[in-house]
This record gives sequence, C-alpha cells and structure tokens, in this order.
Amino acid sequence: MKLVLSVIAAGVAALALWWAAAIAIGSGTARQTFGAATAPKRPPPLPPLASAVKAVKAELAGISQHGLALGPTSAPVTILEYADLLCYGCARAAQAAVGPVITNFVRSGSVQLEFEPIVESPRSDQFALGAYSAGLQRKGWDYVMLAYRRTTATSYGPVNAPAALASPLGLNLRRWRALPRRGRWANDIEQDAKVALLGNFTGYPVFIVRGPGIQPGSQAGRSVIVLRPPVTLTALALAIASAEPASS
Repeated sequence: MKLVLSVIAAGVAALALWWAAAIAIGSGTARQTFGAATAPKRPPPLPPLASAVKAVKAELAGISQHGLALGPTSAPVTILEYADLLCYGCARAAQAAVGPVITNFVRSGSVQLEFEPIVESPRSDQFALGAYSAGLQRKGWDYVMLAYRRTTATSYGPVNAPAALASPLGLNLRRWRALPRRGRWANDIEQDAKVALLGNFTGYPVFIVRGPGIQPGSQAGRSVIVLRPPVTLTALALAIASAEPASS
C-alpha cells in the first residue's frame, strides 16, 4: 500500500469505472484519444533504434514472460490491456503509465499484465502477429514496448517494419517469420472483435483490472474495474490498490 501511495502522492485524478464483457474495436479517429489534444505539432526526432532496444531490455530484464503475459501467474492482480500497436495514444500510455506499472507492480510480483492486440488494418495485423510470434520466444512484451517507443504522432505506428523490430531484440528471425500458430492468433483477434461490440469501447488503450479486492456489486455486480482512455498512472495505481487482497 505504501508503494501505491508513493505512486499517486502527486494527486488523485478523476477515475471513471465501467464494466464490459470485452473490448470494442474503435474507430480510426479513436486511436488519438489519449492525449491527442496535447500532441506536439512537431515531435522531436526519435532516438536511435539501438537506444530504444536498450531501454526496453532494461525495463523488462528479469521479468517472466509467457506469450503476451508479463509477470508471474501467481500475481494477485491481473491487468488486461487492449490496444492497437499502431495507436499513438497507446504509445504515449505505454511510457507514461504502463512502464511505471511494470517497474512498481509487475516487477514486485503483485501484478501480471496481459496484452490483447486490437487489429484495425492489415498493417495493424502484421504487428499484432509479430508480437504473438515474439511471445513464443518469451519476448512478446519486448516487441510491444519497442513498437511503442518507435511510434510518433504522425507515423501511424512504428516507423520501422515489423521485422526491423524483431531483429535487434535478438529473436530467431526464421522462427519468428514462420508464425506457426497464426490460425489460433487470428481466432483470438476475431474473438476480441466479436466481444468488442458488447463493450462499446471507442478509444484505446483500455485496461481491465481484476483481483480479489474488488467486491461483486461494486461495479454493477461485476468484479472488475474497466479503465477507458485517457488512462493515467494514477488511475491504474488506484485500480490496483482496489484489486489487491485485503490486508489480514
């Protein structure tokens, strides 16, 4: 709890909580929801690719990965992140909110993060499949976070091609290109699209937080917290605190 208080000590932002059975695939304009109003007109140039790779490896070093799940399966709190790898708002959230959550909560073993790719175009599909395939080599989150570090406000996703992200991460490119489970991944993406309509989500990223501390009935009878954009670190920290097991 002390860690949560230190994370949110700067202030408490307004937090909107909704329940959804799943995540909707939003409109093209919804991609810019997170911080779109303050996006710089002339964003500074990206640092070299090698610098981004180094930062991602340092951020995730020593944390277990299974597919697109980051952190131990025994973690009491699980956060599902639904996002498009071409989404600039998602890229901003990755550094402003997701990164600190990884450092403060996932690394300590109290939270597991699961990335759920949202696909809205053929190029989006390529990056989503690239992340799934990287996950087979336990570097799915490396691929996701690198993709977001290589995204600008005007690039419509990473400035690099999918394979250009895989190579510097040290992936076996032959295995990565094979995409041996493409059929299953396509089905997973399709299922996300089907349940999306029920959630009526119109922007990304969306986070679903679940844990034993969330009591049934607190969210219209549901035991999850759903955060829609714009999602801040404060909002995520508060949701994690609510989801943690009650102190004995």
